[in-house]
Amino acid sequence: MVMALLLMLIPADIFAQNSISVSGIVMDDTNEPVIGAAVMVKGTTTGVITDIDGNFSLKVPSDATLTISFIGYKTVELPVAGKTSFTVTLKEDSEILDEVVV
Repeated sequence: MVMALLLMLIPADIFAQNSISVSGIVMDDTNEPVIGAAVMVKGTTTGVITDIDGNFSLKVPSDATLTISFIGYKTVELPVAGKTSFTVTLKEDSEILDEVVV
């Protein structure tokens, strides 16, 4: 009983992979922030969207790959590789824009 109590007091982060907090900003090719871009950990359902200033922050495994996407822009994949800060520039995907029907 005492052992079970002690195990509950140990933070869950000790048992998790080496996770780190990463943050960054997502910009378009005119250096404007991209509001609502999806920043996901590749292969998982973990992710966030960028705020009004294009900023994001999330906790990821140190060996993760980030996938940044937004409608009308090419998806970008970035290996974290221990880095904690990112500046991402999304490029327009003209092929997708040609397929949009209004």
